[in-house]
This record gives sequence, C-alpha cells and structure tokens, in this order.
Amino acid sequence: MKRLEEAQASLITTYSLYNAASEKKLPAIDANDTETLKTLLEVIQNREAIAYVQKVKKSIPTEVTELKRLLADVMLLLDGVDIKILKAKNKVTASAE
Repeated sequence: MKRLEEAQASLITTYSLYNAASEKKLPAIDANDTETLKTLLEVIQNREAIAYVQKVKKSIPTEVTELKRLLADVMLLLDGVDIKILKAKNKVTASAE
C-alpha cells in the first residue's frame, strides 16, 4: 500500500509538471481511477504521436516519458501487480540459473 501511495504522489507531481509545460491543459487527475488513468495515457500518447507527425517535437513536454511510466506503474499497482517485485524475482531467478 505504501508503494501505491508513493507512486501516486510521484504521478501527481509529474502530471502537474507536464500540465504546466503543455500548450493545452488537461483536467485534474484522479490517481485512484484506473479508467481515468487509461484515458489520460491514451490522450498523452495521441498528443505525442501528433507532435511527431507534425514534426513539432519541441511541443512535447520533457516529462512525457516519466509520466507514461508512472501512469503504467500506478495502473498496475491498482490492479494488484507490483512490477518492481516481479522484476526483482526475475532477477533472482535469472542469477540462480
């Protein structure tokens, strides 16, 4: 539970930075609602894709990569999956072989 709270706090902070750097502001975030987070991730990916197609990469806030990572992390944690624990277990298993 502590890991989820930390991830959500990081998400909210990074989201604020992203939103401040964006030309078009996004609505307030609900870090406890998976559907809202999925929709937000799609919007961010669409904005990024449009910027690449239009060759205006400078319009993409630098926080976009971290924001997408945090969105995915929080969504997984809300679903009861901690990717950090899974990676640690895989690392231990790989080193044991």
